[in-house]
Amino acid sequence: MRGLPLGALVLLTPWAALIGLAFAAPLAALAVRARRDARVRAHLGLGAPTRTRFALRALGIAAVAVLVAAAAAQPVLRDSGGEPMRTDAEIYLAFDVSRSMLATTTPGGPNRLDRAIGLGHRLNAGLPEFPTGVATITNRMMPLLFPIPDGRGVTAVLEHSVAIAQPAPARLTTPRATQLGAMTLVANRTYFGRAAARRALVLLSDLDTDGFGLDGTLAALRRSRIEPFLVRVAASGERIFDAQGRPEPYRSSSTLAVSQLRRAGWHAYEPGQLDRAVSDIRAHLGTGPAEPSGVVLSERALAPLLGLAALVLVAALTLPSLAAGLRPRLLA
Repeated sequence: MRGLPLGALVLLTPWAALIGLAFAAPLAALAVRARRDARVRAHLGLGAPTRTRFALRALGIAAVAVLVAAAAAQPVLRDSGGEPMRTDAEIYLAFDVSRSMLATTTPGGPNRLDRAIGLGHRLNAGLPEFPTGVATITNRMMPLLFPIPDGRGVTAVLEHSVAIAQPAPARLTTPRATQLGAMTLVANRTYFGRAAARRALVLLSDLDTDGFGLDGTLAALRRSRIEPFLVRVAASGERIFDAQGRPEPYRSSSTLAVSQLRRAGWHAYEPGQLDRAVSDIRAHLGTGPAEPSGVVLSERALAPLLGLAALVLVAALTLPSLAAGLRPRLLA
């Protein structure tokens, strides 16, 4: 994807510039009036005035036509991101949104999902050169955002779209709502772009999951060139509290340990090891081709300035005639 150059001029509605053709009528009327005045002066034997006044009026009307047409086309100066983005690698940030992620140490305090989202922001900021998507997982996996080269889009999804049980898990047939084996859905479906030869799936979860085959799941992901990185967000003693601050029956537990995942060949981290996770993800994705992102950073509209210029020019053209028409009445 090629980016636009910085400060590129873009017309949002170029077809609207045809409105400038409407000014052909006043130009024609000016020409007809000039010929009529010339005939009257010849009949009365008056000398012909200089053509400067006629030329200035004609040029003024033509300039107004150009300004109005340009404003109608809605020109903008568009600044686009020139930062290089990898074209052969993509990342997914996946968040466990099962109910156990509501667990916290104190009523009203940051829960596991809050902490996971905070870590997601740090991962997004620490890996800015990779197109990044967002997904959720319970006993199924759902994409919220396919990988894009604009970190602002990822930030918006993390802040507004990642929530407990959104979407809700499929009908439960097992004790827990989380089944990390559902990660294989990423391999079976087109979550990543075809051009992404290198793929990283970063899962932030409390690891409170139903059992699944560690070896089989890892092998299935790697067959699709997907390398999983799991970050555990859970602390001992955490509880889920109701709206009145009373603890619910759920007690914090983790059926899968980081050490167990590592022994099985997975990349797994505690929350305090996020810098290590970022380093490992970047090392796995390596180096590769990159192009400017082309992401629009800002747009400066020029239409208001052109419209104001057209109004000033219209005033300059009409005020002298209006003043001349009012002068005899004032003198009377």
